[in-house]
Amino acid sequence: MRCNSGGTTLKEINGNQAIFKRSGVLLRRRFFSYLLPTIMMNAALSLGIIVDGIIVGNLLGTAAFAAVNICAPITFLFSAVYALIGIGGSIVVAHCKGRMDHDGANLNFTLALAGLLVISVLFATVGTLLAAPIAVLLSGGSALEPLVKDFFAVLVLGAPVLITVPGLVYFIRTDSHPKLAANILIIANVVNLLLDLLFMGVFNMGIGGAALATVTGYLVGAGVCGFYFVSPKRSLKLVGPLKKDLKKFGSIFLSGMPLALTGITYFIRNLSINTILIANVGPLGVATFGVCMNMLSATTIVIGGTAQTIIPVVGCTYGEKDYRGIASIIKTAVVTVTALCGTLMLIFVLFPLPVAGLFGISGDPQTLTTIAAAIRLFSLSLPFFGINFLLICYFQTVNRSGFSAAITVFKNLIIVLPLILILAHLFGEMGIWMAFVISETVTLTLVLGMTGIIKKRSQLDLIPILLLEKTDTRLLDVTISNSTRDATGISQRMMEFCRENGIDAKRTNRVGVIVEELSVNIIEHGFKDQQAHAIDIRLSIMDSELVLRFRDDGEPFNPVAYLSALGTDKTDKTLGLYLVQEMTSDFKYSYVLNFNNIMISM
Repeated sequence: MRCNSGGTTLKEINGNQAIFKRSGVLLRRRFFSYLLPTIMMNAALSLGIIVDGIIVGNLLGTAAFAAVNICAPITFLFSAVYALIGIGGSIVVAHCKGRMDHDGANLNFTLALAGLLVISVLFATVGTLLAAPIAVLLSGGSALEPLVKDFFAVLVLGAPVLITVPGLVYFIRTDSHPKLAANILIIANVVNLLLDLLFMGVFNMGIGGAALATVTGYLVGAGVCGFYFVSPKRSLKLVGPLKKDLKKFGSIFLSGMPLALTGITYFIRNLSINTILIANVGPLGVATFGVCMNMLSATTIVIGGTAQTIIPVVGCTYGEKDYRGIASIIKTAVVTVTALCGTLMLIFVLFPLPVAGLFGISGDPQTLTTIAAAIRLFSLSLPFFGINFLLICYFQTVNRSGFSAAITVFKNLIIVLPLILILAHLFGEMGIWMAFVISETVTLTLVLGMTGIIKKRSQLDLIPILLLEKTDTRLLDVTISNSTRDATGISQRMMEFCRENGIDAKRTNRVGVIVEELSVNIIEHGFKDQQAHAIDIRLSIMDSELVLRFRDDGEPFNPVAYLSALGTDKTDKTLGLYLVQEMTSDFKYSYVLNFNNIMISM
């Protein structure tokens, strides 16, 4: 094993005195390690639907394509359910894991999974019994009714996997398996698309074959979920909940409500805008809006994936009350979202007609000029859209779901629809596209203003914008490199901090011993590769209580379970850990976000 002797990115050298600082490097690395899998999850869910529709349209014709799109509200409803319970439950679980409440994490995981299964089975039962009248309602009694019924009947029968699998992957991601979570959805949608070609193109199964391909794809995805349940790194367990535990569904639903509302409000907004466009602009306006919405869908794959990456990372960090860590994550996320949105906006501004051409939009030069102007104008809303979506995910994750839900409804319905009506009347078609830019800008301005009002009116001392509660805790929060010299140096600094804050000599010495012993143990045994590693160490003093927290990205190792398994069989190699255990009033461990986390109370 290599030990880095420098560590200059983690501390400053002042003469012979090392001044240790918090670097944020561990959480930034974890953010980016979760980023690509989360984007891939979003891409699998979004592109699967888009490409599925393209295949249906090409193989079965326009009528079948229309029937699939008529059933879109059903897929919106499915996504609202798994967002409500899957994302909401995973946020609650992340909070529990952050504060090392393993029983609470297991209970909420069990309740959420049971809720997904029960509700999805109920959907399948009711939908199957009422397939005919629902098909009439969706199709408006038109000639598309038989196609809608054939597609809907198979789709709703698959509700248990179409709802439960996407909901489950959020827990798998939170439980340190982001790549597996992404692979489940990717495999499900790849199988779906391949079976589309087989069922409709080879076996001529019609539109029912398209629905069957979707359900079968997610059945395969459900099978891939089995790899999680046999994984030795899985920490979430299924437990037997009691009747009184059912009230915990309230916190699950509350946490998941904002993103569940996103799908519902998008549906209402798009339906309303299509009606306005048909009345004011005609089919060309609807087609242009379709291009803009597809632009937004493509953007949401990247931007939404970036914003949703903060949910497990901030969720666990919030449970730890590591507010400095949260600030570092949000700063990284804002920079990432802004850069991605700026890049996409530039592409759409420079190449609007090639973008329109991807969706088969064509026309005379005057028409194309109008479309290009609309796309350019609409694209200016993307940076504001990205930041707003990021804030929705953030406030949802830090127990401000009401504020997050209000932002969602406000920006998707209350602001944009009146603006479209007013600006269309004043400026014609261009006013419609201006409305999107103004609504996203106004939303961001109002959100930032409201955070200031909430902070001012709160009886608590809140951090600006983040709205996290400041405490009277005296805190020493540092990062060290994988260097034994750093371990010794930070041990001395922790003892100095204790003396500066009036901690008695006995506990001060114990802090020094524990910090050095655990840091050296992590460095010597946890880092088995040749990569640069870091350890976050926090010492907090609240009244007379001392709490030490360690976070590292080394090999998984549970010292509490290890000592428990050994019993009284002490060896030279375990003597240090036994000494640490005897000097603490509480010694806990959790493996969260692929980090070893240790919490010690004295």
